[in-house]
Amino acid sequence: MAALDLPRPARAAAPFVLVGALVLGFAAAPDLPWVVAAGAAALFEAAGAVRAMQARHELGQLRRTADRLILQAPRYPDATALVRWRTRELTDGGERVRIRRDVQRTLRSLEPARLPGASPLRRPAARRNRELLELVEQRLGDERPISARGILLVRGLLRDGASPLYNEGAELLLPRALTRILSALEP
Repeated sequence: MAALDLPRPARAAAPFVLVGALVLGFAAAPDLPWVVAAGAAALFEAAGAVRAMQARHELGQLRRTADRLILQAPRYPDATALVRWRTRELTDGGERVRIRRDVQRTLRSLEPARLPGASPLRRPAARRNRELLELVEQRLGDERPISARGILLVRGLLRDGASPLYNEGAELLLPRALTRILSALEP
């Protein structure tokens, strides 16, 4: 099994940054104008920044591709290296904590004392399903293993404007979506 060669933004920019720093060292040369060295260093630094942005974009594309594969196949015993990598990334503590905070933020926005904001959140339907939302938040917070597909479904519910949390049919669709998510969170 070959290792997955992922884009690494910092590593992609490192050669340019290093050359830029070396070129800046030429500013100390008495017969070379410092403006030339500083300009050349700035060009290398800019090239490094562009390369880092390209690598970050490539990494984002890989994540979106793996996310689609994970959502299409709930069980993936013969998962590719890409799916295994993304599964580990989604189920590690960091992503899980971020998604849990998003759910907690949504729950706080449902409190009666909070004034409605500009969010298109369907508060009446969400309030009626608060218990299910709390169960999702609690499941994200416990120590048991969790599935990558479940994480993606929670993220979609919270961030997709067409999800049942924001959609016109929230009264009917939201309880089903939350029940589905609770089931999908189990590995």
